[in-house]
Amino acid sequence: MSDAEHRFLLRQARPFRAAAQRTPGPVVPDGRVAHADAHRWHGRPTIGGVRVTVFIRDDTDQLQARPDNQSLIADLRAVVHTVVPVNVMHQKIAVIDEQTVMMGSLNSLSQSWTREIMVTMRGGHFARKSLEHEHAELFARPPKCARCGGTSIELRRRTNGTWFWRCPDTACKTGANGRSNAWNMDIRLGQGRR
Repeated sequence: MSDAEHRFLLRQARPFRAAAQRTPGPVVPDGRVAHADAHRWHGRPTIGGVRVTVFIRDDTDQLQARPDNQSLIADLRAVVHTVVPVNVMHQKIAVIDEQTVMMGSLNSLSQSWTREIMVTMRGGHFARKSLEHEHAELFARPPKCARCGGTSIELRRRTNGTWFWRCPDTACKTGANGRSNAWNMDIRLGQGRR
């Protein structure tokens, strides 16, 4: 990594560090979950009074399904309020304090060695519009599975554009004939949007 790229990554971390100083949380400067602090935050509904929601790729992603990455996801679940797996997700967006929006190709929680970009924009109006466009408020509150009561619900999108919740639990996913029969529930976005 060149010096210029290193400085770029340090600049990109500034909004996260500033938010962490206002509301102490479990993220270390390089963006990885602070394993030692996981027990300190576990079970709290918010971190420093701030609701933290992270959208990740679901287990159908080959890298996400690897055991070492599943371990990191378990650590993440221990320190943030909500982790929502999303099928076929590729957005890289961070919204901090409804004031700062970061968009680009940088994987904030897993950057290692690739060249990436992240544009930072400040402004409450743009931040709120970004959250609205991504249906963040609705998607940050997955329901429990109506069949098994499980809470690890995935967010998916049908080919017709309709968003829906789906239970990935094996008991719900496999029917008597061995084929997929996962519990799912369509999401109504309102205002004719999908």
